[in-house]
Amino acid sequence: MSMPRYVDHDARREQVALIAADLVATFGAEALTFRQVAEAAGCSTAIVSHYFADKRDLLLSTYRTASSRSLDRFIAAANGDGEGDSDRVRACLESLLPLDEKRRKDWSLWFAFWGIAVFDPTLAAEQRDRVRTASARIRHLLEQETPGGRGLPPPDSERAARRLLLLVHGIGTQALFDPGYWSPSRQRQVLGEELDIVGLPATAHPHTRHG
Repeated sequence: MSMPRYVDHDARREQVALIAADLVATFGAEALTFRQVAEAAGCSTAIVSHYFADKRDLLLSTYRTASSRSLDRFIAAANGDGEGDSDRVRACLESLLPLDEKRRKDWSLWFAFWGIAVFDPTLAAEQRDRVRTASARIRHLLEQETPGGRGLPPPDSERAARRLLLLVHGIGTQALFDPGYWSPSRQRQVLGEELDIVGLPATAHPHTRHG
C-alpha cells in the first residue's frame, strides 16, 4: 500500500496508524517496528518516526484505531432500526463481539495493547478509561431502551452494565483463542441468555444476524 505523495499531516498519520494496526492484528506486537511499518506503507522510516515517537506511541495509536472502529459500530447499532428496544440493546452488545474477521482483528489489537499496558501506568489508564466509557454507554442504553420503554433504574443499570461488559470481554477472549467452539451463533446464544437474565430478551436483528 503506497503512501500518497501529497496528503495533509493528520491524514498521513492516520494512514500509517491503520497500516500498523493491520500488521499487529495479523502478526502480533513483535511485527510493530518502524522498518516493517515503513515497508508496508511504502515510505521511509523517517516518515514513520516523524509521526510517532516510539513503538509505544505507535501501539497506542493502533489501539485507538481499533477502539474508534468499535465505537462506530456501537453507535451505528444504537441508531439502527431494530424491531424493539431490547433488540437495539442486543445489537449494540453484539457490535462489540468478534463476530467477523474485521472485529477479530480489532480484538487481536487490543490483546497486543493489553499485554504491554499491564506494565505501563499511562497505557493502563487509557484502557481503564475506555472500559469505563463503554460501561457508561451500556448503562445509558439499559436505562433508556428496555422492553415497554421502562428503563432500569440506577444502581440496577450500573450493575447490569458491568455484568454485560464483563460477559462481552469474556466471550471475546474465548472466541479469539477458540473460534471453532465460539462460533458467531454461540456468541449470540450466550449473550442472549444473559440478556434474558437481565430482563432483556434476545430477538432477531436483521442487520447483525450475519455480522
